[in-house]
Amino acid sequence: MLFQILENRSKLIIALIFVYLISWELQVWVVFPLEQLLDFAITQHASMIFFPAGVIFVSFYLLRWWFIPVVLIGRVFTGFEQAGWEFSLMLFVENGIVICVYPLWLYILNLAKWDVFGDQDESNLTIIGAMIFQLLVTFTTSLAGAMREVSVKAISWDQSTQYIIHFISGDVLGAGIVMYLFYRLMKLAAPTKRTC
Repeated sequence: MLFQILENRSKLIIALIFVYLISWELQVWVVFPLEQLLDFAITQHASMIFFPAGVIFVSFYLLRWWFIPVVLIGRVFTGFEQAGWEFSLMLFVENGIVICVYPLWLYILNLAKWDVFGDQDESNLTIIGAMIFQLLVTFTTSLAGAMREVSVKAISWDQSTQYIIHFISGDVLGAGIVMYLFYRLMKLAAPTKRTC
């Protein structure tokens, strides 16, 4: 069944939107409360493990430009759930940045002759390479977020570096866990496909 979803783009987009929303609810109802109990300084601005970032990564890996509906629907829904159902131009700007940054970094890495996603050679796809890719993406998006937070005086310039580091750690760890789970799921599904 997993391979049938992977081979049908429409089903895959819908499935990834649901996975994104489920990962967000897991974040809100399990991860955030656990982090509040730990009371670490890092959790003031960002989660230590942010699973939705991993779902966006897997969406981009599987769909490339077709990951846009996952980002728009998933992030807009969760953004409105978090901040209230009011129109927020900044939310759409942030989503636009996310939509542009993923393909931009893939293009830059491909220009540098690093086939990070194994498009030319499947052996080039590694968890480490994928996590470095996610680190670059998160650095770019969190830099934009830090500049926004500084501009509205939510954080000071002194706190901006800490803000960026917090987002990088949460997104990269979350992406690493989601990628690993996706890899394990694919390995479990592979024998089933051979017997069909």
